[in-house]
Amino acid sequence: MRKRFLFIPAFFLLLIVTILSDYIYFPLISFKAEEVAKKYLEEKYGEDFVIEESSFSKALGDEKGIYWIYAHPLNNPDISAQITVSEDMLMVSDDYLKMKWRSELNDQFSTTYKNLYGDHEKYSFMVNVSFPEHAFKEYNASNTYLDVFQSKHNEISNIIFANVILNSSNDMDYQLDFAYKLIQHLKDQELNYFSVEINYYKDTLKQNLSLQDNELNYKEFKEKHLNMRDYVFDFYYDSNDDESKKKLSDIITSEDLQQYIY
Repeated sequence: MRKRFLFIPAFFLLLIVTILSDYIYFPLISFKAEEVAKKYLEEKYGEDFVIEESSFSKALGDEKGIYWIYAHPLNNPDISAQITVSEDMLMVSDDYLKMKWRSELNDQFSTTYKNLYGDHEKYSFMVNVSFPEHAFKEYNASNTYLDVFQSKHNEISNIIFANVILNSSNDMDYQLDFAYKLIQHLKDQELNYFSVEINYYKDTLKQNLSLQDNELNYKEFKEKHLNMRDYVFDFYYDSNDDESKKKLSDIITSEDLQQYIY
């Protein structure tokens, strides 16, 4: 009986020590993980980086926790990379190359967007991209998205999101023409996969837009004005799927896209 009473305090003592380690000690020394991440990035990519923020987490059942660190190049704050460092201060991963190429793709896509819709604000679009894993071994920070695309286009995926404010309540016929040109543009690139989601907002939203709205990014704008959304265009193509390939080949005119509006 006496051993049982001794076990209970010991158990709670161990629990307290674990909590103190995971939720107090490791977060307190996150600056060390930031130093590891900064040194790693600057040595690997040959440029100065700025740490934005960091956090520590430990999944239930895992022996060790992970520091999640966000940083950007000193000369390009628009590229925010995620770096992970283990609690014993060992590098785990970083996605700087992916985020660099993604930023370059977004800059490149802005020309396509302007050709379709004219000038755009920050909220207008966002492009995500995925690459084959071996691309990160074959290329480095001196390579651009275009370098990777030219040799790996049939292994690359583009995922495009856009916010478009209608010019009038009868504007959707014209909008389908723009969507058709965008689909043709992506088709010509012979990508492995692509998808397009366009949110169309009521024309009356224009009257209520503020200067602050123009500075919102795609996600922020969508979250703020979702109640003003009128239609959604949703289309995807997968080169590995026969049904998907037929679906793309069946698009002959902009009217064929009507079925992808809801």
